[in-house]
Amino acid sequence: MINAVILEDDPALGKSLALMIKEYCPEVTVIALLDSGEMALDILPSIQYDFIFSDIDLGDMDAFTLFKKLDKPNQHIIFTTSYENFAVEAFKLDAIDYLVKPIYPDALIRGVNRVLERIANRELPVSHKDNLELHKGGKILYRAAGQLHVISNLRIIYFEAQGSYTKVYLDDGSEPKLIPNHLKQIEETLPENKFYRIHNSLIINSDFVDHILFQNKVCVLKNNGSLQKIHLKIADRKFQGFMDFLKKS
Repeated sequence: MINAVILEDDPALGKSLALMIKEYCPEVTVIALLDSGEMALDILPSIQYDFIFSDIDLGDMDAFTLFKKLDKPNQHIIFTTSYENFAVEAFKLDAIDYLVKPIYPDALIRGVNRVLERIANRELPVSHKDNLELHKGGKILYRAAGQLHVISNLRIIYFEAQGSYTKVYLDDGSEPKLIPNHLKQIEETLPENKFYRIHNSLIINSDFVDHILFQNKVCVLKNNGSLQKIHLKIADRKFQGFMDFLKKS
């Protein structure tokens, strides 16, 4: 069993989340339901917990202010919020997941599984500077859970910006890998004849392009790990340049 704390300024929502956790994640025990930042500052230092579910707006302060005041590094945090626009700040805190309300069981289970994996492997937050190496035209290497992972760019379908981190989607249909470098840093290392930035938040591998939906300006990618193809929006200002790139690649 692992112990969790819920930080939620709406007691009804906090109780609802606790019930969902009990039903869908029985390996997790909720040991405290806290409804304000001040309550969290008073109680969290005195209890033993493994991770936190935290809303962004805690009524008397926001969660980012709270965690700065706690000054406890390497906390395992799943953010639960009604706001979609705080993901960048959340992942700067090395958040394990960012769940937008209403929270559905599959998202909850996914987040808890990530916590369990991190705790099981005693994984520490990766360092942006020291724990990631990018080799132009070759492979992406990153360290996590005490291991060095190697990804060939031949297996990468696309990259998606996640604040100061980047998600890497592979051709085997597995969960995307979250690596601790900004998308721009990754873009500078990739073979220019294979990868193209079709949007501020997206870089695609042209080897996986299936077709283009001209009317909607959508790039459709093959996904070897699934029967469903991937649809990604092309930014208007990138569209013509991408068409020219495809003719040459």
